[in-house]
Amino acid sequence: MTWNPRYKLDPDLPEPALGPGVSRPLPKEQTRDYRLVVTCKGAPPMRVVIKAATKRKAITYCQNRWPSAEVVFHEAA
Repeated sequence: MTWNPRYKLDPDLPEPALGPGVSRPLPKEQTRDYRLVVTCKGAPPMRVVIKAATKRKAITYCQNRWPSAEVVFHEAA
C-alpha cells in the first residue's frame, strides 16, 4: 500500500469567506428558508436551502461560500 497525498482544491480558485454574518446569518437574526440553485464550473447544479433574513442576503451567503459559482434564486420555502 502506498501513501497518497491529501486531495487539494485548485489553488487558483478564490477562497470562501466563512463566518456568522458572512456565509450564514447571525445567531439571533430572524430568518426564513430560501431555495437557491448554485452552479459551479464543471459540476452539475446543486439546490441548496439557506436560512437568511432576506433574499439578497441568501444570495450573498451563497456567493461567499462558493465565490466562483453562479447563484440563482429558485423560490421561497
